[in-house]
Amino acid sequence: MTTHELKIKSEHFMDVIKGIKKAEIRYNDRNYQVGDILKLHEIDEHSNRTGNQCGVIVSHILDDTEYLRDGYVMLSIGVMSRFILNETANDEKTTKNN
Repeated sequence: MTTHELKIKSEHFMDVIKGIKKAEIRYNDRNYQVGDILKLHEIDEHSNRTGNQCGVIVSHILDDTEYLRDGYVMLSIGVMSRFILNETANDEKTTKNN
């Protein structure tokens, strides 16, 4: 089992959190395996990390050039940790409370 740190656009991130998006298509440059964990970092429209993240586990991998471009896989995912609040927002709350 390997943990992969990946970026994901905000609209897709929210669908993962809501349980609507259950698959991710990625270039397989990391040799993804069933049981791997994807730590998804939300990015905004400027490709900057928002600080929001969630963890998902890979439950199935489709690697078939009939349906996907060569080198790409579809990773079926299940949410492990729903939502970790923006670290900056948490730091600000901590600062304000002290």
